Amino acid sequence: MSFTVTQNRWNTFLTKIEDRFHEVLSKTEVVLPLLFEATDFETTTFQNAWQGIYSQAYDLISKIEDTWYNKVEDTFLNVDLDDDSIQLIKERNKGFQLQHNLDQELKSYEVRIFSEAAKKLLAIAKDTLSKDFSCTQCQAKLPVKNNFFRSYYSTCDYCQTVNTFEPGTKARNIEHFAIDALGQAAALEHYLKYEELKFQNYLNDRDVYGKDELANQYRKYVEAFLKKRIEIIPDYQDRYEKDLNAKMSLIIDYS
Repeated sequence: MSFTVTQNRWNTFLTKIEDRFHEVLSKTEVVLPLLFEATDFETTTFQNAWQGIYSQAYDLISKIEDTWYNKVEDTFLNVDLDDDSIQLIKERNKGFQLQHNLDQELKSYEVRIFSEAAKKLLAIAKDTLSKDFSCTQCQAKLPVKNNFFRSYYSTCDYCQTVNTFEPGTKARNIEHFAIDALGQAAALEHYLKYEELKFQNYLNDRDVYGKDELANQYRKYVEAFLKKRIEIIPDYQDRYEKDLNAKMSLIIDYS
């Protein structure tokens, strides 16, 4: 088999993977929001459904590297190349670059669809809580703060009675889902950059970017995530340094 024929088959395979990947996500764009509404915005069902979709997309991405090492590499090695190493690396990197691009796209898609769900969930929860929050003395409707995950005192403008707002089980249950999704959205740019630096090291099989540079980029990601969380729930400010150190220890321990 000639180099050109082998190359064309490899290119065709990569195109099919990319097309199938986008087909999976395109269907998800329609189905997942409808499922979320149909289940009355039940987060566990939403997360389980996404996990199934994520697995399909990730399996497609994984096929690129698996197919290269199990089939394609040997095929290229068996054809007559002018410069085996350069052309082989070029074809390998073509696949690995697509794999990385799809990885980044999948992460971006996941963050976007979860943050959109979180915003919708927060708006509905606030609206529901607003209908029930009234003054215990005069029954006047009281406003619900955007930060409704914690109990707080609210003074009635009409009779000056001090009322206690309790978020309830539903609001507390969606706290982690919403905070994580919105935090990831705020930090996405830094996360993608961190993954890009790691990929360049992998692609070039050397440390183009050192551990300190990688750690600094990861820190930007963690800081953006934690600061967004504080913006939504100010109580998290008290544990900012502890959470920052805990998350940074992950990259330090395993880098």
